[in-house]
Amino acid sequence: MLGQLSEGFRKVTFFEKAVLVIGLATIAVGFYLIQQVFRIDQKLSWLMLIAIFSWLSLLILIIISSLNADVKEELSDVIRESANETRLLKEITHELLDEIRLLRKVFKK
Repeated sequence: MLGQLSEGFRKVTFFEKAVLVIGLATIAVGFYLIQQVFRIDQKLSWLMLIAIFSWLSLLILIIISSLNADVKEELSDVIRESANETRLLKEITHELLDEIRLLRKVFKK
């Protein structure tokens, strides 16, 4: 039963694993450092707001890069399927041309 369930999922790539580890490390380290600065300063300053905004921007960039990798993988699947369909259409076209040639030969006689 688990074998059938796992067949429906795709394999996780190295890039996705690396992005997950880097993202979690960025979340933990960034949150810890911002918390330490807040403990020292005890107020919300402009420098603190800039640090928080930069940290959130970095997290958004990590998420976007992960989504970009997923889109790239999906597009490669679509391109591969499109190439196969084009190949099949080419074969069908050649078969139709052969049939037309045979029909012309039959009608000329």
